[in-house]
Amino acid sequence: LKAHQAIGCRGVSRSDFRYDDRHSENGEIVWLEVNTQPGMTPTSLVPEIAAQAGHSFGDLLSWMVEDASCLR
Repeated sequence: LKAHQAIGCRGVSRSDFRYDDRHSENGEIVWLEVNTQPGMTPTSLVPEIAAQAGHSFGDLLSWMVEDASCLR
């Protein structure tokens, strides 16, 4: 969430992480990137997460369009 906010994202983004145990005994989680245009097919991660939260694909798309105002 902090990376999403730090680069000024609104709406939906996806952050990618990697677990790296090469340089430390306990390993560490390494942040790779924020994807500002994640996949939006019905089987992509964002719609799948929305569905798990009880939101339909149509509801997700409607929210994204309504939230896309340029006047912020």
